[in-house]
Amino acid sequence: MLRSEVVSRVSNQLRTLKKDEYLGRRFILKTAESIALKFITQAISRRSISRDSSLYTEVGCITFEPVDSFTCGVVDFKNCKELSKSTVKFEGLINTRYGSSIKELYSIDRENTFTQSTLYQYRNDSQRSSDYSDIDYYYIIDGYIYVPANIKTLSALILMQDQYDLAALSGSAPCKSAFDFDFICPDSVLEDVISYTIQQISVTKSIPSDEKANLNENDK
Repeated sequence: MLRSEVVSRVSNQLRTLKKDEYLGRRFILKTAESIALKFITQAISRRSISRDSSLYTEVGCITFEPVDSFTCGVVDFKNCKELSKSTVKFEGLINTRYGSSIKELYSIDRENTFTQSTLYQYRNDSQRSSDYSDIDYYYIIDGYIYVPANIKTLSALILMQDQYDLAALSGSAPCKSAFDFDFICPDSVLEDVISYTIQQISVTKSIPSDEKANLNENDK
């Protein structure tokens, strides 16, 4: 379902409840996505989110740059012989101790795949053996992807709510309204998200107006 369709359904239902306040489309979308994010985070924690492959978008080319393991700001990497960091920050990337919204990270030719790990696990593993190999692991720190190896480019399947920003990361953002992108939410809880959105907005005492009503929808 498109973002615009979700906003329309919420807006129409609120009108039937005789809510006369003006509701900005961005306000409705922000409320709905905030509620959807809670469901998504719960699903990631239960490790059930990966079953819904339709939620993921392939980013074909994530570029990396070499960084000095001593000056990168992450003490745990000080003994890395090589360290690469994604050149872009993944705003809105969901990352919990149970996993993240990156379903897969792999080389462009799909010959190598990488497994997400934590700095805590990295410390434990690297202390057990002096010849510990960490080339097949990656780490998410402050929205950036780190790989303890010399990496130029990788591909990934990623779940992010803002599809426009996700497409922009790979340089393929289409020229269309932000409302014309899919509303990222598991199908199994979509109706619940819409229902909770209606409930939350209907009890809100002060509903803000759309501050940029006359601007292009992509100017968020």
